[in-house]
Amino acid sequence: MDSSRSIKPCLVIFRIGSVGDTVVSLPCFHAIARAFPGHRRILLTNAVDSVRASSAESIISGTGLVHETLYFPVGRGKLRYSVALAGKLRRLDADALIHLTPRTTALQVYRDLIFFRAAGIRKIIGAPLRAGARECQIDAATGELEYEAQRLARLLRPGIEVNLQQSGWDLCFTAAEQATATHELLGLSDQRPIVALAPGARIPAKDWGESRWEALIRLLQRRIPAVSLVFVGAPDERQLAEGLAQQWQGAKLNSCGELTPRESAAVLRQCDLLICHDSGPMHLAASQGTRCIALFGNFNRPRQWFPYGPDHTVLYQPEGVRTIGVEQVADAVEAALRPLPDIAPTPRLQRAGNAC
Repeated sequence: MDSSRSIKPCLVIFRIGSVGDTVVSLPCFHAIARAFPGHRRILLTNAVDSVRASSAESIISGTGLVHETLYFPVGRGKLRYSVALAGKLRRLDADALIHLTPRTTALQVYRDLIFFRAAGIRKIIGAPLRAGARECQIDAATGELEYEAQRLARLLRPGIEVNLQQSGWDLCFTAAEQATATHELLGLSDQRPIVALAPGARIPAKDWGESRWEALIRLLQRRIPAVSLVFVGAPDERQLAEGLAQQWQGAKLNSCGELTPRESAAVLRQCDLLICHDSGPMHLAASQGTRCIALFGNFNRPRQWFPYGPDHTVLYQPEGVRTIGVEQVADAVEAALRPLPDIAPTPRLQRAGNAC
């Protein structure tokens, strides 16, 4: 047995979700690592149930922010797995658990607390028992809804201060991941801006539609042909990307299914812009400081899940994402590729016009 494992105290971090959920919690993971440097930090998360989704472990693993991953059973019929997990947690003898998992009702939170306390964990930090902790709040001064990353940061205060500046989003890429990203982009001209596209969508209500993506690429071909395109996404989105790539006559790369989520993030870091739905690639790009043109409909509340950081453009249409016009997206892309002013503005929310 590893003696360091038995000597170090344990801390459990409870966070379920896929890529986007994990990325928006990155600043919290960094803050927890700073607050508990001597602890063995264990991520408790869910196993993903879709080939399009990626696990939290696929984003966090290798960063040093956590040292081990356990899986939390989700859904009904999981009693046997819950009992086994409770036994594992009891053997850890953890000092505390940090609750970063979204819950919509106090009953769900109380159920979590009962389970973790039955598993021997007495100290629980961040459990959102109050409605104000479970939901994003509206700033009385601006009238704007806070970002999900800001809500998560509130859960840890006052004991743990979360840095939401760029350094708080560091994915701690390995040399191999950075080399893979550089190698992927070698075939694209260094003289051209690189525009990434993430046309896939796991949720139909977030999907702009293949025909609109095709029309956008054809329009960009006429307006800004001197750019390179990079398609990013899951393995089952590769065929979609191949079809869209046929509309582009310039330099292009289809990386869908070829890279891990972390390698995709390293590629996005080297891109000038990402055009995307509300998706995991959007949050990965934003975490790396890459500007996003993000298409939002009525699936979520405005702003909560918008890309975090300055200089993103959000095209928001409360009547549905498919009512966003192709020309409006093309206009936003052209504007984003113009030289930026010395002082970057805050994210721009545009009420999208209806499609023709």
